[in-house]
Amino acid sequence: MSPAPTLAPLPGGPPPLDPGIMRTADPAMVPDPLAAFDIDDASARAVSRARIIVGDRCMRRFGLSPVPGWIPEGALNFLSWNRYGLWNPVARDVGYAAPTPAGANRYPVRFLGPDATAVYFGTVSTFKGAKVPAGGCQAEELVAVIGSLASPLVDPHLIEDLDREALARATQDARVVPLIDGWRACMRQAGWDFGDVQAPFEYWSSHRGGDKTAQVVSADELRAARTDLQCKASTGLLGTWLAADIGYQNAIVERDGERLHEYKDALDRMISTANTLISQG
Repeated sequence: MSPAPTLAPLPGGPPPLDPGIMRTADPAMVPDPLAAFDIDDASARAVSRARIIVGDRCMRRFGLSPVPGWIPEGALNFLSWNRYGLWNPVARDVGYAAPTPAGANRYPVRFLGPDATAVYFGTVSTFKGAKVPAGGCQAEELVAVIGSLASPLVDPHLIEDLDREALARATQDARVVPLIDGWRACMRQAGWDFGDVQAPFEYWSSHRGGDKTAQVVSADELRAARTDLQCKASTGLLGTWLAADIGYQNAIVERDGERLHEYKDALDRMISTANTLISQG
């Protein structure tokens, strides 16, 4: 993992660390301040359903159908499997491979086959004599449902960018850096020499056999995962890193509150549009 560029300090300096967060050291129990401005899971599924309505209607004009049983997709989780390296105690039993979410779609997109993908993504201008919308039916559904986020006044990547900034600042915080070094030394003492907390994910992904659909998690990987979690606890890394992340998110919310509220207003308009499209069928 390449180190992130060093960020200039915030005007107010490093934020205080919440001792309760440090003590509990459980990312699953701490709300992310930036998540309050992002779309929630139920609304994300409504937006997905509206996109399906518009996109499928477009595809039917060309006689094309989606794969059956497609499930409207929910919101992305701020708390990724590897946000602080390995942190989830579930990893004691599954290793570094993230469990497949319940209810996940089997395919990456709902239209398969050369004809359907060409029309959906707009890689052809016509299909069987009919004009394909610029950008395909995917573009048609995006314009219809997500158009409110296309305003020049709204950055659709705002939350993602600010979240990345908060985590980078927390990772570079002077109270966190020595604990990352301590984690590295703790792992090395147990026989695992990884350069950073993300390195084990790449290492073990290449040590589970060639069959990507039936990868085998070895006893060695499980031992490494358990050691990883123990080292994050014994060094105090997880609690300190989490508290720093939340502290920087709070500082960024204070700094960029106006932009965040504008973004949330645009999201609300998008959700309203989606619900209207759903009600119209």
